Amino acid sequence: MIGTFIKRPVFTTMFVLLLVVFGIRCYPEIGVDLNPDVDLPIVSVRVTYDGASPEEMETLITKPIENRVSQVSGIKTLSSTVLEGYSETVLEFNLGVDPQVKASEVREKVSSVRRALPDDIDEPVTQTVDLNARAIVAYTFSSASRSRGEIRRIIEDNIKDELQMVDGVSEVTVLGASQRAIRIVLQPQKLAEYGISYQTVRDIINKNNYNTPGGKARNNDMELTVRTVGKYSTVDDIRQVVVANYNGRSVYISDVADVLDDWEDEDTFASANGEPSVLAFVRKQSKTNTVNVTDNVNAKMAILQKSNLPPDIKVEKVRDQSKYIRDNIADVWNTILFGGFLALLITYMFLRNFRATIVGGLCIPTAVISTFFMMKVMDFTLNNMSLMALSLAIGMLIDDAIVVIENIFRHIEMGETPFVAARKATEELTLAILATSCVMFAVFVPVGNMGEIIGQFFKQFGLTVAFAIAFSTLVAFTLTPMVSAYWIKVETEEESAKNRNKYLQRFLDAFENGFQSVRQMYNSLMAWCLERPKKVVAICVLSLGINMLLLPFLGTEFQPTYDSGEFSVNFKAPYGTSLYKTVDLAKPMQEYVSSLPEVNIVALNIGNGRNPVNQGSLDIRLKPIEERRRSMQQIMDELRARFGNVEGLKVAVVSNQGGGRGDSRPVQIGLRGSNIKELKQYALDLADKLRNTPGAADVDISDSDEEPEIIIRLDHAKASELGLNATSLGEVVEMAFMGKSTSNSFTVGDNDYDIILQLDKSRRTDINDVSNLRVSSSNGTFVRLGDIADISYGSGPTRIEREDKQRQIVVYANTVGVSPGDLINKARDEYIPELNMPPGYSYKMIGQADNMARSFREIAKAVVLAIVMVYMTLAAQFESFSQPLIIMASLPFALIGAVLGLLVAGQTANMMSMIGFIMLLGLVTKNAILLLDYANQARENGMELKEAVLEACSLRLRPILMTTLSTILGMMPIALGIGEGAELRQSMGVVLVGGLTTSTLLTLVVVPLIYLLFEDWKSKHYVERGEHI
Repeated sequence: MIGTFIKRPVFTTMFVLLLVVFGIRCYPEIGVDLNPDVDLPIVSVRVTYDGASPEEMETLITKPIENRVSQVSGIKTLSSTVLEGYSETVLEFNLGVDPQVKASEVREKVSSVRRALPDDIDEPVTQTVDLNARAIVAYTFSSASRSRGEIRRIIEDNIKDELQMVDGVSEVTVLGASQRAIRIVLQPQKLAEYGISYQTVRDIINKNNYNTPGGKARNNDMELTVRTVGKYSTVDDIRQVVVANYNGRSVYISDVADVLDDWEDEDTFASANGEPSVLAFVRKQSKTNTVNVTDNVNAKMAILQKSNLPPDIKVEKVRDQSKYIRDNIADVWNTILFGGFLALLITYMFLRNFRATIVGGLCIPTAVISTFFMMKVMDFTLNNMSLMALSLAIGMLIDDAIVVIENIFRHIEMGETPFVAARKATEELTLAILATSCVMFAVFVPVGNMGEIIGQFFKQFGLTVAFAIAFSTLVAFTLTPMVSAYWIKVETEEESAKNRNKYLQRFLDAFENGFQSVRQMYNSLMAWCLERPKKVVAICVLSLGINMLLLPFLGTEFQPTYDSGEFSVNFKAPYGTSLYKTVDLAKPMQEYVSSLPEVNIVALNIGNGRNPVNQGSLDIRLKPIEERRRSMQQIMDELRARFGNVEGLKVAVVSNQGGGRGDSRPVQIGLRGSNIKELKQYALDLADKLRNTPGAADVDISDSDEEPEIIIRLDHAKASELGLNATSLGEVVEMAFMGKSTSNSFTVGDNDYDIILQLDKSRRTDINDVSNLRVSSSNGTFVRLGDIADISYGSGPTRIEREDKQRQIVVYANTVGVSPGDLINKARDEYIPELNMPPGYSYKMIGQADNMARSFREIAKAVVLAIVMVYMTLAAQFESFSQPLIIMASLPFALIGAVLGLLVAGQTANMMSMIGFIMLLGLVTKNAILLLDYANQARENGMELKEAVLEACSLRLRPILMTTLSTILGMMPIALGIGEGAELRQSMGVVLVGGLTTSTLLTLVVVPLIYLLFEDWKSKHYVERGEHI
C-alpha cells in the first residue's frame, strides 16, 4: 500500500489536497466563541405574586409546585429561590434527555396543581433554561441634560427593538431607571368627601379603558364595522373620566386624584464612571457566532447612535466579549505558529537537511487544515478548547513524520536509493506509528466522551486532537514517504555543508557533536545499568514514591482565573437600606476604582431585576492588557484588600468565571435543615470559622439579615361592623402603598404602560402613614386603619433558598493565596464536623465546588478508561499480553515532572491540568513503543537480548529526542503563559512539558531494563516448564 502511494505521486498529492481543500472551504463557516456551548437539560418554573412575603410565597406556591414537579422522572437536582413576590423552581435533569420533552412534562404537573395556588397570582411560566444565551454586549447611555427616566424612554422607543432585530440576538434588557407609567395619585380627603372608595376608582378607570367590538351594520350597498371606543389615547382622557355623581354634578378623576405621565417608583439605579446612566444588555441566541453577533450589534448601534439618538446622549460599552475572543484566538494562532516553528527548528537541528525538515513540516498545516473539515461536520466552533487542542497537537502532529524521515535517512545512509529507503523505512515503522496513533486515540476519545459539564466542555478538545492526529498519521503514511522519495537529495554531509552559511554550519556541528556526546554517555549509562537492572529500577521506583509525597502540597480548584479584562465588585447593604442610601455608600467605591490607571469604565448597577435596592455591583472593564502594568488578578486582590471592611457594606470581588449557582465565588457550601433559625446559626458559625482562616476572603451567607416589616393585624370584630374583611383591606393597603395597576394598560405606539393607582410619596413613608391611612369599604365608608387594626414592627426573611425540597442557606467564600480546594477540604474535614449538626441537617458542596468534585470524578473515570484502552490497543498491536505492561511502566514516571512542574510554576490541580495528566498517558508511551518495536525486530533477526536492547536504545535515541523536544517546544508557549487568556491553558502546558521531560529521561532507562528483566524471567520460566514436560 505504501509503495502504491510512492509510485503514484499525483494521486497521493490530489488525495491529500482534497482534504486540504475541504478544510479551507469549511474554515470560514466555523463559528467563533469563547467557550464551547454547554447544553444542560434545565427547566424552570417562575411564579409572580406581587406583595407576598418570601415565607408566604414558599408556603402557598413553592412547596406545592415542588411536590408536584418532583414526580417527573430523571431529575438530577431540584432547587428553588424564593423572594418577595417571586418564586423560581429549577429542575436540572440527567444529561441526554430532551429538555423540551421534560419542559412539557413539568408544564403538565404545574397545570395539575394550579387550582391549589392563589387565584390572583400571575400564571406560572414554565420554560427551558438556555445557559448559552448570555449577555455579550452591554452599553451605558448617559446625558448631562436628561433624567435617567427620559433616557430609558428614548432607548426603549428608539433602540431596543432595533437591536433585538439583529440576527443572533435573543433579548435586549434595559435597566437603571424606572419604567414609564401613568400614575393616578389618589387624594384620601377628596375621596372621603365624595364618598368614593379606592376600589371604585380602580374599577371605573379599568372599565372605561376598553375598546369593544360591535359587529357589522349591513345594507344593500355597503357593510360597516361597529366599535365602541373607550381606550385612552391621552392623559387628559383619563382626567375626564367620571367616577361618581355628587349632589347632581359629575365628579371627575381630576377632582379626586392627580393624573401624571410619570415613572414607576424608583427601585433601580445605574451610572457609568460616576455619571447617572441607563444600562442595556444584549443577549445572544445559543448556537450562534458570538463574534459575528457582537460585530453586527456594534455596527447597528453605531448607526442608531447617529440616526435615532439625540446628540446629548453619550454611549459607552461596558462589556464586549468579541475583543477578548478575538485577542484570545489570535494569541492561540500565534502559539500554533510559534510552536510549529520551534518543532521544525528541532527537526532541522537533528536532520541537518532543509528539504527533510520541509517534508516533515508539511504534516502540520495539512493536518490542521484538514481538521477544520471534521470540526465543521461535528458542528464545533473555534473556541478556547478546540484551538487549545490544535495548539497542543502541533508538537504531536510532526512526530510521526519525524520518525519516518529519520528512518528514511538512516536507510539512505546504508546505501539504499530514496525510493527503496522511503518504502522500507515506512513499512518498518508501520506497527510503531499505528500503535502510537491508536494509543493517542485511546486517550483522547475518553476525554471527548466524559459526562457532566466537563464532558461537554472538553468534547471539542478531545475529538479535535483525535482528528488532527488521525490526519497526521495519514500524511505520515502517504505524503511524507512520497515527497521524501522524489525530493530528498542523496548527498554527503560535506556536500551539504558547502551550501550552508558558515555560522549555521558551526551551530549544527556543535549541536551534532553535543548529541553524539549525549549518545555516548547514554550508551555507557545503559551498558552499566544492564549489568544491575534490579537496583536501577528500584531507585527509580523509590524516586517516584518520594515524589508522591509532594501531592498534598498541590492546591486544587475548578478552573484557573484568566485575564478577561472584565470583573465585578458585588456589594450588599443591610436589609431595609433605601436605594439612595445604597447609592451613597457605593459611590466612594466607584470613584476609587475609576481612579485606577488600568480601569477603562466602571458601571454602577443597583437594584435591577429581582435584586433588592440594598444590593448592587460595580461592573469593571479594564484597558487592554498591553496598556496596563498589572494583571486582572492583581487588581482584584488589591480591591479585596481595599474593600474588605467598607462601613455599611459587605463586598465581594468576583471574576464571573467558572459558573456557580447565582454566585461565581469558588467556595459554596449549602447547609440544609428544617428549622431556618437553627440553620442560619450553623451558617453564621461556619462563616465565622472561614473568616478566621488565612486565605479566605469575601465570606458571606445567602441569608444574613431579616428585612424590617410593618405588620397589620385586622381586628375582625370592628372590621365586620363596617363590612370590611382582610381581603378588601389588603387590596386598599396594596393600592395605597405598593400601587395597583389596572388590568388594561395605556398604549403609546407599540408600547404598553401601566396605569398605577397609589398615594403620594409623602403619604407612605413610615408606620404612622400606615396607621393614618383612611380605608374605605365598598359602600364608601371611611375609617382610619389604626382604629380597626393592630399595626406594629416585625421582620421576616428576604430570601429563601431550597434544595431537594429542603430549606438551604449557602456559605460563600473567595480565596487569596490558597487554592479553593484547600479551603473546601478544611471546611469539610474540620469546620463542618465541629458544628455538631443534629440528624436531619446536612451539607452539600454546590456551585464551582460541586462542579469541581463532579469533574474530578469524571476525569478519574476517563483515566481508568484510557489506561484500559491503551493496554488493549497495545496488546492488539504487539500481539502480546505482557509487552503492553512494559510500555505502560513509563506512565507513573510522567507524574514526577508533572507534579514538580505545577509546584514550581505555582499552578494548581484543576480541570485543565488534570486533562493534561490524561494526555500524558498517550504521549509518554510513544517513546517506549519505539524502543520495544525496534528491540523486537532486532531479536527476530537473531540478535541477543542485551545487544538488541543496547542497539534499540542507541538507534532510537535520535527519533525519541526529536519527537519529545518538538512536542515540548511546541507546547512551551502554552506552558509559559504567553498571550491573552493564557492563564486558562498554562497549567495544562506545565503538566505536559514537565511530565514529558521526566518521563522521557526515565523511560530511556527504566523501560529497557524492565523489558530485559521480563524477557529474562520469561525465558527461564518457559525453559523450566519445558524441562518438566
